[in-house]
Amino acid sequence: MAGHIDHGKTALTKALTGIQTDRLKEEKERNISIEPGFAPFIQEDELEVSIIDVPGHENFIRQMIAGVAGIDMVLLVIAADEGIMPQTKEHLDILTLLGIKNGFVIITKVNQAEQELLEIVLDDVKENIKQTFLEDAPVYFVDSLSMKGIPELKAALREKLLNITKEEKIASFRLPIDQVFTVKGQGVVVRGTIYDGEVRQGERLKLLPINKEVRVRQIQRHHKQKTVASEGQRTAINLGGISYEEVSRGDVLVADDFFSVSDRIDIVFNPLKDVKYKIKQRQPVKIHIGTAEVMGKIIFFDRNEINIGESGEILCQLQLSEEVVVTRGDRFIVRRPTPIETLGGGWVIEPNATKHRFGKQTMEQLSLKKEGSAKDRILSLIKESAMLTHAEILKQAAISEKELMEVKDNLLEVDREIYTLPSVFKHVKDKITLLIENFHKQFPMRTGINKAGILSELNQYPVKLIEFTLEELGNKELIKNTDQYISLYDVTPSLPSEWKKRLEQVEKELIMQGTETEKWADLMNKHKIPSDIQHEFYYFLINTQRAHIFDDDRLISKTATNQAVRKLEEHTSFEDFNLQTAREVLQLTRKNLVPLLELFDTLGYTNRVGNSRT
Repeated sequence: MAGHIDHGKTALTKALTGIQTDRLKEEKERNISIEPGFAPFIQEDELEVSIIDVPGHENFIRQMIAGVAGIDMVLLVIAADEGIMPQTKEHLDILTLLGIKNGFVIITKVNQAEQELLEIVLDDVKENIKQTFLEDAPVYFVDSLSMKGIPELKAALREKLLNITKEEKIASFRLPIDQVFTVKGQGVVVRGTIYDGEVRQGERLKLLPINKEVRVRQIQRHHKQKTVASEGQRTAINLGGISYEEVSRGDVLVADDFFSVSDRIDIVFNPLKDVKYKIKQRQPVKIHIGTAEVMGKIIFFDRNEINIGESGEILCQLQLSEEVVVTRGDRFIVRRPTPIETLGGGWVIEPNATKHRFGKQTMEQLSLKKEGSAKDRILSLIKESAMLTHAEILKQAAISEKELMEVKDNLLEVDREIYTLPSVFKHVKDKITLLIENFHKQFPMRTGINKAGILSELNQYPVKLIEFTLEELGNKELIKNTDQYISLYDVTPSLPSEWKKRLEQVEKELIMQGTETEKWADLMNKHKIPSDIQHEFYYFLINTQRAHIFDDDRLISKTATNQAVRKLEEHTSFEDFNLQTAREVLQLTRKNLVPLLELFDTLGYTNRVGNSRT
């Protein structure tokens, strides 16, 4: 939620969520937001959304930039009694430069303006959002105190958010830190929005740029304990192995070496048209990238300045005073430190740049870089395809053998000259693990999920990659194979808690019936067991060898089977016997005797030759 100071962003957040996001004493005393405020808006199984109330005062634009990084949708808030104001325009510029694509325009405080003024404000709004991502966005009129228009806005937001298509990333975990604090008895806690990947409790991460290993002790989302958090979620992480003094806002938690630390980056820069002063060669600038804010210099290779009113993409470089964590495609904002002014923004084309000479050759190189380096192209291709052969990489990335060899350390070999990325492997591994976990929860009485079921559920990935991942999980004793079934290593079939007592009674009665059991359906119906549980329990008893199939519609307990075998052994002294002998020993009718003897044959207890058995 963005907009000019005192245009009602915090009040609108409270109207939508019931939460007051001004939490600092200074904020409440001055009645303005200084730090971004976060409030859960929708918390459902299929949709989890938070509202970020970013500061509107000009002095706090830097916090606003950190607040909007990594968001999916913007509400541009404009007060009906004031209309478009300076920070409204600057926020809109920043949001456009950060690549935001979805948004609504919200005109607040409508109870404080006459209809004529509302029409003037609406015309002004439409004029100012032309050629921005909000040009075709819907406009809503609300009053946060009287709640006028709030129910309609809530419904429209929910519908829009449900229909936003998020590109599924397969990337290593990254969380830029925007808040650091300590909790008594717990230690250091960091907060931020997860940009990429996911994190699990107990995992080990790296804190960049100091490159220190830390451990994830606890995870919270909206003050609730979680075991996992993933991309796009506002998350607090309790860290072990590090002190409060070692962590700063702007630092980044990562899972591995996927992300780079750099103090020189090649960029695509988009200057704003209405800057007040020229942007000169090597002039000092302030760069906001993720939650980091660092000083630097902007370096041009085809000009010595950018004139007022000039626009369009400019390929250039930022030399930074401190190292930051960046990867190709990251968005940034450039501001003049004094007099304070937003100059423009853009995206990173090379996170680990070197010094370049001024001139045409450098511009041609940067133009090629914009399309992607050899490494970038390889990683991008494998992310998209999940797995590629050596020959496919060479062809699709249009690179040499030497260039591929230089990148191979970043790849994981699935089979001979077949490659994936470690992050893709982790993604598939987590998907398989979650699939098996959910299967155990849904079908606790089953041995495990059929391998074919895993292949079917994950059919967006190559079969060879899934098989490789299953093999690796087995090697690390995280899963096990039982015949064609796959389960978590430490999980065995068990009775569901809600039916445990009744099913144990059924099994007890089956044992008591011995070799003269009643029909399975009759036995289950007598205990009022629903049909789906009947089916599951039937195969649970068979697969755990607690019972055997007696005939088409009956089971016999293992206990009863073993007792009958021992009785025959005692009376025949392991000599040959026929049907008549077995009938006299076991005292059974032909209806029960014949299937029992056939079961003995199947289990290997007896061997039938003609009319005799041994």
